[in-house]
Amino acid sequence: MNGVRLAQAFTLRELVARFGGVLDPSLGDRQVDRVLSAASLAGRPAPSSSGRALVLWTSPRHVLPALPEDASCLCSPPLAERAAATPRWVHTHALWVVSELLAGAPGDREFRGSLAEPEPAGRIAADVIIEPGAVIHEQACIGAGSRIGPNAVIYAGVEIGRRVDIGAGAVIGRAGFGFTESPNRELVRVPHLGGVVIEDDVEVGALCTVDAGVLSATRLGRGVKLDAHVHVAHNVEIGAHARVAAQSGFAGSVVLEARVLVGGQSGVADHVRVGEGAELAAKSGVIGDIPAGLTVAGFPAVPRQHWLRAMASLLRRDRTSRSRRRS
Repeated sequence: MNGVRLAQAFTLRELVARFGGVLDPSLGDRQVDRVLSAASLAGRPAPSSSGRALVLWTSPRHVLPALPEDASCLCSPPLAERAAATPRWVHTHALWVVSELLAGAPGDREFRGSLAEPEPAGRIAADVIIEPGAVIHEQACIGAGSRIGPNAVIYAGVEIGRRVDIGAGAVIGRAGFGFTESPNRELVRVPHLGGVVIEDDVEVGALCTVDAGVLSATRLGRGVKLDAHVHVAHNVEIGAHARVAAQSGFAGSVVLEARVLVGGQSGVADHVRVGEGAELAAKSGVIGDIPAGLTVAGFPAVPRQHWLRAMASLLRRDRTSRSRRRS
């Protein structure tokens, strides 16, 4: 899904009058009819047009990607200087603005965001096996040869490919754990309209949870294998043929490239990218990007040999200290 289209177009002047913030001069008449995330454009050539998009940029971890020629950036003051060459709407609560656009502020329902076209009717292939207790929303799509295990729940906006195995009790497409603070410091839930895409030949273990994306889909690439009790947060992308052991978790907007191996009970912080073929040892705590092909361990996760040497050094010092105390 290429962002979320608003029910109607608004000028930036109208939006600033309603939500506040500071708009670059000369942008007042520019129209907006779609909201995108900057992350959805990262690493991709900028399209020549995106339907007069408002591009939300909230993460200081990433460089603002090249924007389409008719797009404007919505960012917070700490990021404004880094976007100086880009048409900007600067707002202290940028994510709150988008949440209000998508959900509709009380008393201002005309500012509600929605898909411009009706949700497509769900499609379930004739040979899909649906086991007892499974709940499938009428707007979910499931491809041929797939199986939905007992008591699994598939929400609207989920697209499941062919030969996919969804384990017992798994929950796919529920709104993610996304909240933001409003100007009056109340917590506001961020709508998650991006859904989930699960490509062909994926296996999702029992009791896994895969949350819906906000402005674009959470995605499991072809051949991905998730063990039991794995949590995949909103807007995570897991590349083809990655394998994830039990009780691991990925915070929002994590990217695992193809063929990554993840040991059990590992955790990856939000917006981190793990390069192709990298390996995370069991119980790794990943808080920064991992290069392709590297094996890491520990918390914070570092190259595995580095971690082993550090642990050996600590154990030697501990033994020496105990020996001195006894003597």
